[in-house]
Amino acid sequence: MLTTKITFALADWIRGWRKCWDKNPSIDECVQFVEWKLEDYKLSDSDKRIIESILLYESE
Repeated sequence: MLTTKITFALADWIRGWRKCWDKNPSIDECVQFVEWKLEDYKLSDSDKRIIESILLYESE
């Protein structure tokens, strides 16, 4: 389950990625970031949809 702390960290990471690379990260890169933050937690399909929504919201 994604916590508020993780979702905020993901949003910050996406903004930082855009500043550095001048493009949005892929959904796979976002999923990797969250898996890295959560360590041994397996993401559900619902979690992945939330990650995709955050990416879309933070995208320009």
